[in-house]
Amino acid sequence: VVADLEEKLPENQLPLIPMNVVLFPGNILPLHIFESRYKLMVEFCVEQESCFGVVLIKKGKEVGGMSIPYLVGTSVQIIETDYQEDGRINLITLGQHRFEILDLVYDRPYLVGEIRTQSLENQQAGDNLEQIALTARNLYENYETWLTKTIPDWKLPDRIPTSPDQLSSQIGTRLQITLREKQEMLEIFDIDQLLIHQIQLLKYENH
Repeated sequence: VVADLEEKLPENQLPLIPMNVVLFPGNILPLHIFESRYKLMVEFCVEQESCFGVVLIKKGKEVGGMSIPYLVGTSVQIIETDYQEDGRINLITLGQHRFEILDLVYDRPYLVGEIRTQSLENQQAGDNLEQIALTARNLYENYETWLTKTIPDWKLPDRIPTSPDQLSSQIGTRLQITLREKQEMLEIFDIDQLLIHQIQLLKYENH
């Protein structure tokens, strides 16, 4: 059954773009849209004022055909659209929330996921979260300084967040690790466990 492309999606469904990217909430992601199916998706999201989801490809390619994504991604809001004369669209998007894919829907030209939104929770650390975040921040500052010495033209971030959520997103984005390792971070929903995981990685990278 083919869906009516103008029909609004149920609240628990989200259009998806499988990509070779892991996006963390709070971060900006520029996108260059040229495939007809994703132009339709952008048109739908703009008209409905809705988000879409960015998910890392597990199997398949970015261009052409349906890819199989990992089951945790990040919803993005379109904050800027630039329509080119040749029909291509340049987007600026902003990461919103983690989500978990419960099922995939194939009734549109683009992939749609039945999803559950996931927020970072503090289940175990309690009052220790502030100390864990401080440790992560200090290690991360050292890591950024080290990168400026090892990667030509590496630019330090304008600011390093103090909020544990924002800090973990910036660390996840800037760490020079594989996409699979970044995906593992995205799939950790406890902020304390995520920061502890990042501390271990930073200690290894700073070694």
